[in-house]
Amino acid sequence: MTMTEQRVTPLAPEEQETLMRLEAVVRQGWQGFVNVGEALLTIRDARLYREAHKTFGDYCEQVWGWSRQRAQQLMDAAETSHTLTTIGLHPENERQAREYKEAAKVVAALEPEMQVAVATYLKTATGSERPTTTQVRAAAEVAAAIDAHGTVAHPDTGTEVPFHALTGEQRAVALAENVTTGTYERLKRQENHIQTSIQQNNSTGKGGWTDWCVSYAEQQLTDTQELRIVVKKDSSGNAQVQALIVDSESHATVAFGDIAPYLKKAVMNLVEEVRG
Repeated sequence: MTMTEQRVTPLAPEEQETLMRLEAVVRQGWQGFVNVGEALLTIRDARLYREAHKTFGDYCEQVWGWSRQRAQQLMDAAETSHTLTTIGLHPENERQAREYKEAAKVVAALEPEMQVAVATYLKTATGSERPTTTQVRAAAEVAAAIDAHGTVAHPDTGTEVPFHALTGEQRAVALAENVTTGTYERLKRQENHIQTSIQQNNSTGKGGWTDWCVSYAEQQLTDTQELRIVVKKDSSGNAQVQALIVDSESHATVAFGDIAPYLKKAVMNLVEEVRG
């Protein structure tokens, strides 16, 4: 049976009511971007579009005038915001949610007690209600690297003990200390990494952000690291750029700057982010 021959499955009365309620949420627009994304997720997952539209993409275009990609951005923003609430962050708008998207993916994979440790670090160490994406991602990746079957310093005695042997309260303290210390050291290494390359770049007499990229690659990157400049279009069709350093073997992001509207700003964001 082809798509054109596919039989329409009518919505039950309660499904019709649900669809009308969710579409009302979407009509509220940007002020409730999380609610909009969650409403679209439910419409997609429950296939509430099926009575009048063959695909979710058709539904988005014909009812809302959005491409399937635009709808996905809204759904991603909602999922990102929901994940970030587990570590005490609440993006104020869709743009902020987009900035945190990659960091939120790491947070989402953490065990609850690891998320608590990350939240504790962000609250006590950054002193900001809106820490940088680098701080969030670094803390989450440090937490993810903690071996639950390994040993840690006992929070009372300082001696190395099996992590699983600690009580719940002791585990929380040990995790918070490990995440705080590990994240500080990680960010410091990133800062030193960039600062050294800047000094070496200046000593060669080369100038400008493009020369910095070349010098950085020559002097600082290992054989498995890459300096990437990623250019994508946003929902309005405008180009957005992000500069980041990635380990091609582990796929871990070593450092990255905030998204910018042009190349130079993206590279300078990478420098400023790790200076921090």
